[in-house]
Formats: sequence, C-alpha cells, structure tokens
Amino acid sequence: MDNSGKEAEAMALLAEAERKVKNSQSFFSGLFGGSSKIEEACEIYARAANMFKMAKNWSAAGSAFCQAAQLHLQLQSKHDAATCFVDAGNAFKKADPQEAINCLMRAIEIYTDMGRFTIAAKHHISIAEIYETELVDIEKAIAHYEQSADYYKGEESNSSANKCLLKVAGYAAQLEQYQKAIDIYEQVGTNAMDSPLLKYSAKDYFFKAALCHFCIDMLNAKLAVQKYEELFPAFSDSRECKLMKILCMELLWVRPRPAWLLSPTPCCFAEAVRSPRGAERGQLHRGGEGVRLHLPAGPVAHHHAAAHQEDHPG
Repeated sequence: MDNSGKEAEAMALLAEAERKVKNSQSFFSGLFGGSSKIEEACEIYARAANMFKMAKNWSAAGSAFCQAAQLHLQLQSKHDAATCFVDAGNAFKKADPQEAINCLMRAIEIYTDMGRFTIAAKHHISIAEIYETELVDIEKAIAHYEQSADYYKGEESNSSANKCLLKVAGYAAQLEQYQKAIDIYEQVGTNAMDSPLLKYSAKDYFFKAALCHFCIDMLNAKLAVQKYEELFPAFSDSRECKLMKILCMELLWVRPRPAWLLSPTPCCFAEAVRSPRGAERGQLHRGGEGVRLHLPAGPVAHHHAAAHQEDHPG
C-alpha cells in the first residue's frame, strides 16, 4: 500500500472515531456504556495516527494522537493521556517543532501532577534539544536543562542532573556568562572528586572552570588554580593544571599590559615567550621573542590589531 492508500485508510479511521465520540454523547449512550465508546474512539485515533506515521504525514499523526490524549483525559486516564501527548510531540518534531514543545509540555504537566518527576525531567531534555537544534534558542534550552536538573536532583539522580548542568555550563560559557559556568563546573567537580568512579573526571571540570576564570581575569585564574590544587591534589599533576600555570605565569609576567591584552574576549589566545630585553623595556615583540598573538579573522581581530598598532606605532 502506497502513502496515499495509507492516508485514505487513516482518514477513514478518523471518521469512524468521530462517529464513536458523537454517539457517546447521546442520551441513551450516557445511560448504557458511553465511556466504552470513548475508549474505542481512543484506540481508533491511535490506529489512525500510526497510519499517518506510516504515510509520513507527521502533522496529521500528531493531531490524531492529541485527539486520543484529550479523550483519555476525559476518561480520567492520565497516564495514557500523557503517553499520547508524548507520541504527538515525537510526531510533530518532524513537522512543527513549536507544536511538539506544546505537546511535551502537556505531558510534563500530567507527569508532575502524578509525581513522576524523572519522566518529566526526560521530556524537559527533549524540549531543550528541540530549542538547541530546531528553534536555535539557547536561553530557553538552558532553562529546560536547568529544570530537568532540578527534577533529577529531587529524585536523587545526581548523575543525570550533572549531565544537564554541564550542558548549562557549556552554553553559559558560550554566552559569556562565565561566573554561572564557573559555579556549575566547580559544583560538579567537587561532587565528582568524592566519587571513586568519577574522581578522574574532576580535573576536566576544574580545568574548564579555570578557563572561564581566565576569560574574566588572569589573576583570578591563577588564584583559582591554586584553590583547585588545594581542593583536589591530583589536579596538580595533570596536564590541564600545568597548561593553566604556564598561561597565567607567562601572561602575568609581561608588564605593562596594553588594553588589548587585558580584554576578556576568549577568542584571543596568546602564546607567551619570555624576552629579557622586552621585559626591561616593557614591550611585546611579534615573532621570535616576546608574545605572539593568534587572532581569528573578523571584527574582534581587527579591533585587537588596531589597538596593538596604537601601542606600537613603529
């Protein structure tokens, strides 16, 4: 059967389900098993939705699942209603992302009302992923990851909560919300170092926290590295710690520092090499000795290059 045949069969099932619903509303049906007709209508709507899925008519499939969900609510069958809303959301993902979010939110409302917070957290992640990939709204994606983390924490699913928080930290750093990212990386790192299985990943979280400090202020980064060494001695021997120490030492060693070197812009990576003569004169050199800057193309690069030319007109 081709797609058109499947759609025709699905449309016939929808018509049959609508007749069942209409008949259930009559006076005599109300006296003699009207609820059974609504249950039959729910099953027929679900069958129609699956036929639409086979025909790749995702919007029609989502609508049919929504109709089944509404009938389940009418029957006070909350779990079945939530399941149908989730099925509707999965169908709408392929055609209408915003409608998919609406359906998943309806399912979340039901699950939280039932006290099923772990399932609700899972669907918040699904919504966050839609905002990430389809609607490209990072702020809303962060909000749903945070809500998911809260639900997981409440259910003592700390590992799942940390995964969500790490997503929040990564996006916060991209949005230059460095302090928020630092707080999360430090929190997850502290929790990880107390676990025999996770303690080896703690150094990665402290390294990322130090990088965020570095984007704010180099002195803060140096103090943060010292704090992480005291907090987690194994961090001292890691390559990540050694790299941060080199960056902090070399960039703080150069004095005076012009405005373009003090910029918190994270896209500027400076490779510092000591130069005795440069230290005496307080200058920076291009190539060989001194500091070599590797700047990406774009307006930030032009800004830094112009500032460098003002500091060194020769």
